[in-house]
Amino acid sequence: MNTILKFLKNKIARLKKALGIVDKKVLISFELSEFIQETESALQNLPQNYKKLYELHPAEIQFFVNREKEIKELQKSFTNWTKNRFVTCAIIGEKGCGVSSMLSSFLATIPQTETIRGELHEKIFTKEDYFQYFNTLLGTKEITTNKELIDFLNNTQSAKIIILENLHHMFLKKVGGFESIKMLFELISYTTKKVLWIGVFTPETWNFLAKTISISNYFTSKIFMEPLSQESIKETISKRNEYENLKIEFLPKEESLKGTTFEKLKDDEKQPFLGEKFFKQLHKLSNGNISLAMLYWVRAIEKIEENIIYIKWIDDVDYSFVKNLSSEALFAIQALILHDGLTLHDFSIVMNEPHEECRKMLMPMLEKGLLIQPHKKYNINPAIYKQIHDHLSSKNFIH
Repeated sequence: MNTILKFLKNKIARLKKALGIVDKKVLISFELSEFIQETESALQNLPQNYKKLYELHPAEIQFFVNREKEIKELQKSFTNWTKNRFVTCAIIGEKGCGVSSMLSSFLATIPQTETIRGELHEKIFTKEDYFQYFNTLLGTKEITTNKELIDFLNNTQSAKIIILENLHHMFLKKVGGFESIKMLFELISYTTKKVLWIGVFTPETWNFLAKTISISNYFTSKIFMEPLSQESIKETISKRNEYENLKIEFLPKEESLKGTTFEKLKDDEKQPFLGEKFFKQLHKLSNGNISLAMLYWVRAIEKIEENIIYIKWIDDVDYSFVKNLSSEALFAIQALILHDGLTLHDFSIVMNEPHEECRKMLMPMLEKGLLIQPHKKYNINPAIYKQIHDHLSSKNFIH
């Protein structure tokens, strides 16, 4: 019954569009509000061995594909650093674009070097948080000044690589909110002979910090993670299916079955035709982001039987509601994008509003599916991130 109603609703919507009839109020689709929950449910329903392949964590080496350009740039930086040149690296990439996997692959290509990898999960914008973080990361005790940190790193016997992921969490857009990241820049500047620093930022944060505190002056190498091609996404997913010896069977849409092009195909041509259409749609929906592509892939799994994985078509979401978002909602979303998510407490600081007022801003967007809250942080639903980003950019909210 739900399938029939959904079919009729889509049919009426297409007819209205063809006749030029547009609803005055564009509603946010139910599918959007349920996107993360339904994807998680779909993942949990998979066989355990297959589920592990698509859980969102850095890819194992055998599944990693097509980041040769970025790895070569890192290798060049590493080589220059070993020659005692001043080298610091910034990697700029969207959340879920595969930075962690790329870094692991890079480390596997260079001579064995002591490496410390840190990942920021919470905002670190005070001196106290800054020193607590580095004491934990470096295994030091009670270091309370940058000079002590600098001396500690410079006096260690071996040179090392320090990778800091989610470095965009080391500031808060407020008066005095850049103290930690400025201290980090000082630490980097005085320790480059002993440490190859690699920091990871989102594009929005990088652009914002470039305008506010000239962050690009502190990094000699800037490596931008490009969106993956359709072929790269297909290869990444195919490798996982081949690992489990699964054959893919693409299920046609009802429209495809009635289409003249599909009807004229020979039997052995139909699966390649459907596969090409599917991966084209997958690439469009994911915007070349591998994590988002895998979320959509999991949602597309109809069933797995006798080493065959059946894949159904995935429809696009109606994004037209984005243009009707209020200025208040856009300002809130801008803050969340610049910081890659905020807790209610940190959001209150950034917006300079009481917690209760901030909750009134965030909760309606959370309930409608514009935002997600996997942990304590409010963040943009990945299914609409690109559309939200482009709309904010067109309104000059972000650059």
